[in-house]
Amino acid sequence: MISPKVYEKQINELGIEGMIVAAENSEEASNLLDALQDVEKLLIRIKANVRMDIRVIRKKFIEKIKKIDDSSKKSREKPLKIKIMEKKALSEERDLQIAPYETIESTIDHYLYQIKEATDYLNEIIDN
Repeated sequence: MISPKVYEKQINELGIEGMIVAAENSEEASNLLDALQDVEKLLIRIKANVRMDIRVIRKKFIEKIKKIDDSSKKSREKPLKIKIMEKKALSEERDLQIAPYETIESTIDHYLYQIKEATDYLNEIIDN
């Protein structure tokens, strides 16, 4: 798994924030379009990695919850209320670990939308 901060750094290094998409002719538009398509491919790859990390976290916590369930089947010593509290605590911990990854995913989705809008704009310039 990769830290969310590493993903943030990778995204920041792409130079998307503050990128100005303006072209006066079809050649400039074509060059910008190529650059945006490269950035888009990288963002899609990063997003796939983020999704994999989220799945790993979820799987880890599912296994922990199963251990609680399995231990409750073997011994009835723990009261049901304690087991429920343990599961709830695990769910909250899972959500806290996943939240930064979801923020990264949301940021990527936002950038991908902006790239789509810019691509449409540049294609209009190229077509005219």
